[in-house]
Amino acid sequence: MRLYPLSILIVLALLCLARPAMAKDPVPAPASARFPNIKASLDDGFFVLAEQQARGVLRSEPRENEEREAALLLAHALWGQKRYSEMLDLLARYNGEPGYAYWRARANFELRRHDAALRIIDGVENLEGSPYAPSMLRLKGHIEQLTGRLDAAEATFLQFEKKFPLHRERIDNQFDLAEIITRQKRIPESISIYEALVEEKDARASQHARLKLAHVLYTQGAEENFDDARGLLSGLATNEHTRLAYRIDAYVDLAALEEKAGKRPEAMAALRQAAALSPDARQRVPLKLSLVRMLLRDGDTAAALKLLEQCRAEAPNEAIAAELQLEKAGALLQAEAYEEAEEAYQVYLDVASDPDGLARAYFGKGLALWSVEPDRSAEAASAFDKAVKGMEQPAERADALFKAGDAYYRSGKFEDAEKRYRSFVIDFPGHENVPNALYQLGLSLANTGRRADAQATFESLEKEYADTPFAEKAALRSADMMLAAEQWEQTLEKYEQIRQTYTNGTVAALSLHQRGLVLYRLGRYAEAQGAFETVIADYPESEYAPQASYMRGFCLYLQGQAEEAVETCQAFIRDYPDSEWTPEVIFWLAEQYYNQGMYPDAEPLFMRIASDFKGNKLAPRALYWAGRAAAAQANYVSAIERYSEVAKTYSESEILPHARFAQGDALSELGEFSRAILAFEEIIKNYPESYLVNSAWGRKGDCQFSLAVDNPSRYAEAMNSFQAILDRPSAPMALKLQAEYKVGRCLEKTNVPDKAFSRYMNVVYTFINENVERSPYSVMWFTRSAFGSAALKERDKAWAEAVQVYERVIEANVPSKDEAAKRIEKIKKDNWLLFQ
Repeated sequence: MRLYPLSILIVLALLCLARPAMAKDPVPAPASARFPNIKASLDDGFFVLAEQQARGVLRSEPRENEEREAALLLAHALWGQKRYSEMLDLLARYNGEPGYAYWRARANFELRRHDAALRIIDGVENLEGSPYAPSMLRLKGHIEQLTGRLDAAEATFLQFEKKFPLHRERIDNQFDLAEIITRQKRIPESISIYEALVEEKDARASQHARLKLAHVLYTQGAEENFDDARGLLSGLATNEHTRLAYRIDAYVDLAALEEKAGKRPEAMAALRQAAALSPDARQRVPLKLSLVRMLLRDGDTAAALKLLEQCRAEAPNEAIAAELQLEKAGALLQAEAYEEAEEAYQVYLDVASDPDGLARAYFGKGLALWSVEPDRSAEAASAFDKAVKGMEQPAERADALFKAGDAYYRSGKFEDAEKRYRSFVIDFPGHENVPNALYQLGLSLANTGRRADAQATFESLEKEYADTPFAEKAALRSADMMLAAEQWEQTLEKYEQIRQTYTNGTVAALSLHQRGLVLYRLGRYAEAQGAFETVIADYPESEYAPQASYMRGFCLYLQGQAEEAVETCQAFIRDYPDSEWTPEVIFWLAEQYYNQGMYPDAEPLFMRIASDFKGNKLAPRALYWAGRAAAAQANYVSAIERYSEVAKTYSESEILPHARFAQGDALSELGEFSRAILAFEEIIKNYPESYLVNSAWGRKGDCQFSLAVDNPSRYAEAMNSFQAILDRPSAPMALKLQAEYKVGRCLEKTNVPDKAFSRYMNVVYTFINENVERSPYSVMWFTRSAFGSAALKERDKAWAEAVQVYERVIEANVPSKDEAAKRIEKIKKDNWLLFQ
């Protein structure tokens, strides 16, 4: 993950605080002398009191002009309480005079109905000469600015400047103009405006202008502007007559400038000055914490720890004090002061209650205990176990689970170690430590005397992770227990020995047949075919001849002789219609047709098993696959009937959850989403251990999402379903990426773009940072999430942030990287000054 200097992020936050907000009293004072108390209440921000006073006037049967004025004051009071819908209800009784129009527009603005607010403003008549004209223009400009209509906003603010040159908001208007021009990358013009504002007699405006001018110079200009910006910021920061908030902002901005210039000591010095000036611990402590992190990056642990102690001493509340204790423990761990780190983590654990913090603390404590002397692995294992239970992020949970296995193994608790390693391999199959975990699992099994299980584990490791160093270790360990490769040859020799030694026809047929099965299992299909053909020729009356007959067909198929294989199996079905192997052969034949896309041929064969061999173990599976074949032909009604029959006739079959899942899919294809939801809920409720539960939550969420088109409240239900996947440790990573993306889609549909962006970016960062397997599905959800988050930023005109997201796509080296590069090129071309 790309790291950004924290000081820069702080600067951006503080600058937002320094920027003038829309005036809270943007309307003229009442003309009547009857309302001074109401006006005073509004001026003081006592909006509830002002409401009571205004309603009192309205209840007293006032004259018409007083009623209208009281209504305007009541609208102002409701606005101050953020009761915007009530404002609109109140003003609906009055005409379109400027005062009422202004407050209607203001209410719509606050409700984010920007177009409606603009229509109201543009429809006002007789605005010229109205005392509301300045406020109306300012509101219009802010709406245009907020919605990205920068040219229109600029024209509006220029109109205000021309018509009301002496208005009390003329300076704020100039700052707004400069902001718009800066966003349009007309830097010389914005600099000119800020330079003019610097000359204002109003000290606050002049200081604010210097701060903004310096920010533009070093963020939008070239490095040769750094000295000018540095001079402005230093002048503000060191001048005791500068407003305190601006002095602090200047130091923080100066720290960002120096960090950008690569001068870390100067940046630290500026942050120290900002923290020293800040009178509020809620601001001061985060500033010091950013300095702590700078010190840790420089390796100055001693200074970082000393500063952390200062922060803890002045923490404004217990929650922040606890968080600082956790930071201290992490710093000690980084400094390899393991005993002190363990004690520091324990202090946090004794006082904190935040689940995420507790999980981090248990993991840190485990790492510290792992490294201390004498050995405290058993305690470390217990700490790691507790961390696993509290970790929400899959990558963090994986690390804790793996370390728990290591700690139990080191402490000699091999059965406990086996459980952790096995859980790790199952829950995190794509993790880079899976080969290591498999190796440790094999060792744990061997240490508990389960040699066969250990051998199987090592063989799996050798096969699946042949290119890792652990495969070689596994091979050596396996050789200690048995000669894995030669065992099969020994078995084949034994079967041949039996055949040569025992002339009894049944034994000879059995040994020859078993030899063929072993050869088949080893993939030596030609040799296996020869063995089966000998059984058929030499022992046609034996009980093994029927199976040998169709196994010969399987061998032919796997050697590429598909047509002859199918004919062989068809002949078997004709010759042995009542054989115990007949359902298996029919099933195999149906599978071949299904896998080749010959669904009309596959479906009746599956149905034959379901109807003629109802007591066979393959019957429920055959009925299920008959449904799948019907669904593949878009015969969803027939498919649903097959799945229902599985539930009715084979209610205890292991295939039932699969049938219910497929039934839900078929119902979804028919648009019967409510019925589909019931099918998926049955899987979730009745088969909680099934791997299908993860996908069932996802399909349920998809159905709820589809139903939300007509009932938006169902987006919340869909989000809950997708979140259930994210909360399940067993859910595969690709499915979790999909679920995270779909939560983002729901949030976007419900007009919560900031949270949607966060969800999309979770997918992006997880894909890039957690070594997610590059499957087509994981790549697809990463791509959708990246482009979705970038689209949100483009919609907000946050071009630099959009570019950062597209750069992540390029960095990930996925197929859509070329499209991302094109979009970056277009953004930079259209907004070239922003990227100078």
